[in-house]
Amino acid sequence: MKRRKLSIGLSIPIGLLIFLVILALVLVPAIIIFNSSSSYLSQSNIANSGQQQLKEKEQQQILRGNPNIFYNSTKNPPPTLVFIYNNIPVPFNISTVYYFNGTIWLPVTKNIVVGYNVTLPLPNYVFNKPLLIVSALSNFYFLYPNTSVTAIRVSGPAGKIPVYITAFAINGSRYLPLNVNMTLGQTNPFTSPQIFYLTPGTYQLTDNNIRVFLQQYGLTAQFMNWSYVGSGQLTSATNPSTTFTVTGPLVITAVYKTFTQTYKVLIVPKNIPLGTSLSYTITGDCTVYYLSCESTTVTLTSLNNTIPVFVDNRLYQVGQNGITLSLSYGYHIIQFPSNYNITFNYTGGYFTKPVLGGQITTYTFQSLSSSSSNISVLGSTEIFLQGSGTVQGVFSNSSTYYLVTVYNNFSFPGNVYNYTNNTPVLGDIAAQLLGVNVSTTGQNIVLGPTQNYVPEKIYFMANTSLYIYIDYLHNINGTFNISYYDYYSKTQNFTALLSNPNNVTVYNVSSYLSGPEIYYFNINQLNYGTIQVISPLIIINNQVWEYGGVENG
Repeated sequence: MKRRKLSIGLSIPIGLLIFLVILALVLVPAIIIFNSSSSYLSQSNIANSGQQQLKEKEQQQILRGNPNIFYNSTKNPPPTLVFIYNNIPVPFNISTVYYFNGTIWLPVTKNIVVGYNVTLPLPNYVFNKPLLIVSALSNFYFLYPNTSVTAIRVSGPAGKIPVYITAFAINGSRYLPLNVNMTLGQTNPFTSPQIFYLTPGTYQLTDNNIRVFLQQYGLTAQFMNWSYVGSGQLTSATNPSTTFTVTGPLVITAVYKTFTQTYKVLIVPKNIPLGTSLSYTITGDCTVYYLSCESTTVTLTSLNNTIPVFVDNRLYQVGQNGITLSLSYGYHIIQFPSNYNITFNYTGGYFTKPVLGGQITTYTFQSLSSSSSNISVLGSTEIFLQGSGTVQGVFSNSSTYYLVTVYNNFSFPGNVYNYTNNTPVLGDIAAQLLGVNVSTTGQNIVLGPTQNYVPEKIYFMANTSLYIYIDYLHNINGTFNISYYDYYSKTQNFTALLSNPNNVTVYNVSSYLSGPEIYYFNINQLNYGTIQVISPLIIINNQVWEYGGVENG
């Protein structure tokens, strides 16, 4: 009995010892493995970081022109890719070169390593078509015909895959880049081109612009299909809303086709005279008996034969009868100037001879209009064209300015019968002599010629009031020998003369009916008078050399 109890007592410690040995054999490797997992993750991150650094370094080399990549797109000789190093050659590993055939991206060459200056021949069929170079580091480089490379930066966050989404329109042999509104997923709107960094998976992509207008080309383009190149797939190539699966770097292109059907459109300005004449009648004041309600016809002859009009960013000079253009189906931009000045020669009434540039009228653009059912006016500058027709740019008269010509007229008093001088003293002598206040601006200005025998010419808005507040005296220096009657004949020498205001004479269109307006001046009178600008004016400031400055002998 005692021996059995001793045997049982020894078996318990032995079993416990065996259990501990087994537990150590299982747990220690597990602990080592689990503790080592962070090391494996760190190694993975280091690898990803190294890959990103290599991609960025390659892009920096390309953007610095090492090598410079040029797409020489010619028919004869065939197209080529030209690689020129500007520094120590760095090997450039190309995975695939693609070209766009009008519908999809197709490979041209694969697996090329460039390490020196070289020209790579391309097939004739890629002439004038975009190219896409995908490097071994998953960088994308786009080339339009006869351009150098444009690098699309794809060095995004670690673990993300670059997806580049772009769009262009096909117009004959031309490929036109587009900026169109799209949506990635349900709530991520963007404008192409755009690059996204996505985790592997499936995404929805929607093109929100089924039809777009290329204003700079005057073309309307309609969505045709999606095209892609890279690691992934599309569920529907012809539906504007599609889904794509990302497994590696991917380029997705929305392809548009431009409309080639054209129509004849007459573009013509309305209510603005170009190279034509206008006439209207002015009737005298019937309350003044001696005028007898006389009238005169005023004729305005436009000196402007054309007006500039931009149609889809191209400038045309359009005359009174308009211009006929061939425009493609769809949207177009027609831009008339918002304001345009027309200069007229003015004839009529007192002005029996044309006043050259006597009137300037500002015409303001109001709207586009069309009575053609084939043309829809969508705004002040935009139309939608479905057939031939006429588009009018409607203007209205917004303001008129008249030419005011100002002379000085200096003379001697009537008793002067002879004089000699060494400087001009008679007629239109330069001097700023007439001070007026302008009603439209409230400014005080000075009217008068600044050169001898050259009248001042200035434009004022119609119905402006020119309030004459002062007529300055004018002093002139020189050597003057003057003979005059002062009860008896007398001759004196002067070194200076001082003028005295006589009157201001104003001629306007109605002066032939009522005569000129004459404003006389009194040294004690402050309000000299107001001139109304109702037509072209001739203002003559009459002054007399009535006072001698310094008498000699």
